[in-house]
Amino acid sequence: LKQLLPKCFFASIVVREVGFRMDFDHESLLRCFVNEEEEKAIIDWCTEQDNKRSDIFEYRLEAADKLREEGNEFYKTGDCDTARQRYFAAVWHLDFDIGQQWNMMENHQLDLNTRKMKAISNVCAAYLKAKDWTNTKKAADVGLRHMAKSDLKDKDSEAKFLFRKGVANLERGFTEDAYESLKKADAAKPNDREIREALKQASQGQREDKAKAKQVWQSKLLTEEEKACQGSWLQPAVLLARCKARWCRCCRRKGKSA
Repeated sequence: LKQLLPKCFFASIVVREVGFRMDFDHESLLRCFVNEEEEKAIIDWCTEQDNKRSDIFEYRLEAADKLREEGNEFYKTGDCDTARQRYFAAVWHLDFDIGQQWNMMENHQLDLNTRKMKAISNVCAAYLKAKDWTNTKKAADVGLRHMAKSDLKDKDSEAKFLFRKGVANLERGFTEDAYESLKKADAAKPNDREIREALKQASQGQREDKAKAKQVWQSKLLTEEEKACQGSWLQPAVLLARCKARWCRCCRRKGKSA
């Protein structure tokens, strides 16, 4: 392999639904984001770059930190594909199987879970910056699930995941889901300007969606004659329909009085 795999390869990597629903206690975290073939390519790249996975816990964490730092540099330049590749490589180093984690000391488990959370956050941020809304939302969900299962108490990180999930849903037009996530983000990190602004947009979008839904429902109850009368009276067809409707009402009233 070359020093860097083709960017188009990493651009094609998506979060898989099956990985998204995985049980973190029994499966690989990396497989939340990539399939088996893509995982192999990442492992091969690490091997070629002399980034083999060590048997020593501390070395694995150091390697993951180094790869995350490299990813952050690419992220700053806008190269989200390469940044994401580095983050995935970091996740691979942090992937200890259940047997290895079984005998970990509590402080080691906390160190591992915290670094996993940071790596997932990096992946989510890279998707957000690339405006890949679907995968931003899915990566945020992976992060929130990891925090919940690991019992990590980090309000700032929780707010970031919820904010990114909310923005992704807002951009995809799911204003109700966006509002729910952003409301939780605001509770986790009160008075944050970005969160408040996004929450305001979601609230406005939610009101507009409800108004549109109400209008659609009401239109279903209208007769064809009433629908023809909708619109500006400056439109000839609308004016004609209104005149016709008024004439019909007058005829009905005359019929009743007779």
